[in-house]
Amino acid sequence: MKSEFNDIVDKSINTLLSDNLKEDLVKTIKDNTKLDFQKSQQIVNDIVNTIELVDKNYKDLKRAKGNGKTRTQWLEDKVDVVVKDLSNEAKNKFVQEIKDNLDTSNNDMLIKVFDESVDISKRLPNAKYEDLNKKVIIDDFSRQLKDNTILGAIINEDGKFEIDTKHKEIKAVKEYFEAKLDSDYDKQFKTAVSVATEIAKNKDLLPPSLKDKTPEEISMIVDKGVTSAKIAFKLANGELNAMDAVEYTIDRNTAILNSAIVTATTKYGGVAGGKVGGFIGSIFGPAGTIAGTAIGTVVGKFAGNFVGGLINKGVKKIASVAKSVASSVVSGVKSVVSSVASGVSSFCSGVASFFGF
Repeated sequence: MKSEFNDIVDKSINTLLSDNLKEDLVKTIKDNTKLDFQKSQQIVNDIVNTIELVDKNYKDLKRAKGNGKTRTQWLEDKVDVVVKDLSNEAKNKFVQEIKDNLDTSNNDMLIKVFDESVDISKRLPNAKYEDLNKKVIIDDFSRQLKDNTILGAIINEDGKFEIDTKHKEIKAVKEYFEAKLDSDYDKQFKTAVSVATEIAKNKDLLPPSLKDKTPEEISMIVDKGVTSAKIAFKLANGELNAMDAVEYTIDRNTAILNSAIVTATTKYGGVAGGKVGGFIGSIFGPAGTIAGTAIGTVVGKFAGNFVGGLINKGVKKIASVAKSVASSVVSGVKSVVSSVASGVSSFCSGVASFFGF
């Protein structure tokens, strides 16, 4: 499995040298699976559109913050657009679905990280998405994204996905880490890695929890994973400080949440019950977080000894900051600032085996 997945990643990344990236990625899927040209083309289009949407959302959030808006205000504006044509009852059910699945994702993450069942959900005093109460609801979403980012950072460190720096260095991978955050090359790179992951899914090489995921869900999981690896590198080489790295990740996760909402409602025609929640659980739950970390680690292996070493250092620094503020997330968990319980290790090792660690 290890060499096969690495080979798939290698093939997909090599297409970055092409002048016809999309066409070559379609061919890569067709040549490495039993899928026909039309299906392969549809997968690549879905991946490209998803990566573009996440990038567009993040850059839009960044501009909004530069103009004085808060992250919460930006997200409220975006949710308003999605629900504007719904009845009041449908709006309420829609936002409740988002909340419930963010709650579930975080509580499941807690169990995996600390091996303890602690409910950190907060009941909304009023679940109606209207008037001033809209801000309360979106504030809750923002809080949960912060919690998810902190728990994800701890999982990244304690998942034991050490980057083996003995692998061959691939120039295209090294360029990804050395490029600025959110460069156009980032989009191309994430598209290629997402294609590799889709091929692995079709060859039955991914964990069971990812087998039924759509190309859009896979793309967002990959986006999170390889972005986390890049942030760790940027922190370790001095381009970011630890708090900026965490803040960037929260912003990025906010952009991904809106992308998941928009993608699910577009893909399934309006607000289809359960579909939005399914996307959120796939991306922000423990399975998606661990898989994203594993994929980021596979990519990091090809970045060379210097870059790989810095990624390892950066992951530990971000996790240290996350643990220092984790008490605000899970004040009832005594093991927050000490060693992480065995739950995460056993869970991660199960996922890791599918990626050859």
